[in-house]
Formats: sequence, C-alpha cells, structure tokens
Amino acid sequence: MVKNTPTIFLVSFLMVVALCFGQENPAMRGKNLRGWCVANTGAPNDKLQEFLDYGCHEFDCSQILPGGPCYEPNLLLAHASWILDKFYKTGAFCKEGLGFITETNPSYGDCQYP
Repeated sequence: MVKNTPTIFLVSFLMVVALCFGQENPAMRGKNLRGWCVANTGAPNDKLQEFLDYGCHEFDCSQILPGGPCYEPNLLLAHASWILDKFYKTGAFCKEGLGFITETNPSYGDCQYP
C-alpha cells in the first residue's frame, strides 16, 4: 500500500493548478499565435466575471476601465473577451469553457487587440 498518497495527490493537484492558471508559457512567448481568444456567449456569467476579476489582478486592465479605449461597450462579454485574449497572447491558452479561438479580429475603433 502506498503511504504517500496524500503527498502525491497534493503535488498532482498543484501541478494542474499551475498549468491552468500560470501567467505565461515560456515556450510560447514571442510566438505568432493564430487568431484571438474571445468569450463564449454560452459561458456562465459568474465564471466570466471570476476570470475577469482574476485577470485584472494579473494584468493592467486600464484598457477596459472607464476612459479606456475598450471600455465601451460596457458589457461583460466584451471585457471578458479582452482579458481572455490577453491571457491567450501571453500564456498561449484560451480558457476552456469560457473562450474560443476566432479568426475574426475583435478590434473596433480605438480598441485594438494584439
């Protein structure tokens, strides 16, 4: 019988959390990623809001705050799309269940997605 089961479980759990929520994937830094990650209209609003709150602790969200070029339209889907794409461009992941990759540039007016 394995005596270190709780330790193995904890290490495995921490690795999964690090892979899901890590800020950057160094292997993808500087790569030309294809498309943009935008919010899925079917994603639960509470999960989009949680990810937006989390993302704005990780990145400068002044672009989607009042006065920023991406503030209007002041909609959860628009702001969540901006932060999802920010994670995608810096960490090479589009949060499964919340976003999807599109080939259509979501930029509009002065709001430019990278």
